[in-house]
Amino acid sequence: MEHVTRPETPTIVVSNHQNGLMDPCVLVSLINQSQVHWLTRADVFNQKFARKALFAFNQMPIYRQRDRVSDARERNNRIFEICAERLRIGGRMGLFPEGNHRAIKALRPLRRGVSDMVNAGIKLDPTMREMCILPVGIDYEEMPSFRRRLRYRIGKPIKVDTFIDPETNAVAPGPLLESLSKSMDEVLVNIQPEKAYHDLLPFVEAMRTTERDDWGNVKAQLNRFKDLSDEALAEIQSAAKGMQDAGVLRHARAEDLGMNDDEVRRSPFWFWFITPIALIGGITSFPLAKWIEAFAKKRVKDPCFVSTSKVSSGMFLFPVYWILTSVPLAYLAAGKITLTAVLMGYIFQAIGSRIAGWWYGLYLDQRGRKQAQLVWKDPALRQSWKSYLRVVEQAGERQVDSLGKK
Repeated sequence: MEHVTRPETPTIVVSNHQNGLMDPCVLVSLINQSQVHWLTRADVFNQKFARKALFAFNQMPIYRQRDRVSDARERNNRIFEICAERLRIGGRMGLFPEGNHRAIKALRPLRRGVSDMVNAGIKLDPTMREMCILPVGIDYEEMPSFRRRLRYRIGKPIKVDTFIDPETNAVAPGPLLESLSKSMDEVLVNIQPEKAYHDLLPFVEAMRTTERDDWGNVKAQLNRFKDLSDEALAEIQSAAKGMQDAGVLRHARAEDLGMNDDEVRRSPFWFWFITPIALIGGITSFPLAKWIEAFAKKRVKDPCFVSTSKVSSGMFLFPVYWILTSVPLAYLAAGKITLTAVLMGYIFQAIGSRIAGWWYGLYLDQRGRKQAQLVWKDPALRQSWKSYLRVVEQAGERQVDSLGKK
């Protein structure tokens, strides 16, 4: 948190983009000293209701080539001018410089929008040379799921004035984006090479990056994979295929398995004692929660927007639902319907759902623990998983040795 800039410093917050609306929600809760304004792809502004809602949430449209708008560049220039004005009066800008979202733990090439925004700010006001860019890495344990772990890491602010050309009084996109890409890589889980992404992903998940406090060690291990030889990648691919064919990940998640059998998560001894409290607190909210989950599963095909669908629908539906269900609850509890009884019913459901959600997170760990134990106890599954981990680990160690010799 010491890297978060002061409210009076013009700041552009940049992050990887994996999970739709959840990514800006995370950053808004993090950067809470001032408003954060966002650039959002222009096509989602087409519907009238969506446009009003997005503007109300400090969203602004940014146009891409695929939008096929003849004056896209002129529109974007005007948007960047508005962004610069908001930075000047104390707001912060939020930007996903990869240009679009993708549900993978990898950093993609950055677009020049951030440099255009910087130059618009400098042109508007010379004092904007003090502008900073704050890199943030968002790391989800399991993006579409409820009550899974989340970690965000904040990098050192990049000072814009070091990239300003004294002759042109502007920032060239190349050097700035190169520095920004390196800074973002330092704070996020960036699985490379991307062609081996799915073969390396279970190993990275087993590392439990959302729980690790020794980020330096985690990052060093991830960096080993970037320059693996084709021979090493072929060995990893073969080991991953063998592990998948054995059905290891059909029985348990990699995060629950961990790297060794002694890393299986432990449940608190009081878990089952609080279960009745959680059931009572969440029983009235359960039907709507299951309906929202089923709706998202059926209608939302892009994994980047599963959580977005759940949160956005729940944000509006639960308050209405709790008001409606508080009426019969008030009658059952007090024998008559009064404003006080309805209000107490509403508060009971709001607090009870939070307790139930917290308990559900513990339950997921408990379920994952049992599934992981079954895998570790099965000789064939255990051997297959350990063999895969060993191949990946040894490939990384050989890469370090070869670099050391060079």
